[in-house]
Amino acid sequence: MDEPGLQPLTPAQLQRVIDANPFSTWMQLRVHRIDEGGLELRMPSRPEMLGTEALQRLHGGIISSLVDVACGYAAMCLSGRGVSTVNLQTDFHRAAGLGELRIEGTVLHQGGRLWTAQARVTCSAGILLASGRSTLYMSRDVHPVLAPESLAEALPSVHHQR
Repeated sequence: MDEPGLQPLTPAQLQRVIDANPFSTWMQLRVHRIDEGGLELRMPSRPEMLGTEALQRLHGGIISSLVDVACGYAAMCLSGRGVSTVNLQTDFHRAAGLGELRIEGTVLHQGGRLWTAQARVTCSAGILLASGRSTLYMSRDVHPVLAPESLAEALPSVHHQR
């Protein structure tokens, strides 16, 4: 961490951020690990996430969302700051069915305000389903959920930050 003031997150802190995000909560994301190499999240897929019910395949938007959150949360883990996605690319390698998904995120580059991260989505057997990259805008501010209680209460609810 080159920039002064960056504070890495613990798994419990990241889970608090996830639990405060309605979309991440709906996806039932759980922190599995955070280390110097990045993070791993897990998510149980559910029938309401299917895009092709007859084929039992998850909707591509769910998979792209997993790439997005893995990249964003990987950056947040290193900084404790709010992030916003500037650009997102997802490559689909195989169809995703129902079952537990594993999502890994890693920061590739820490710029001034623009960071780059990558993600991989696999099934529980470790088969690569999708991968992608994201360019992220790094806020100067600590994420509101992580701010001291007095500051968090004074801030308006912000739903566009992870």
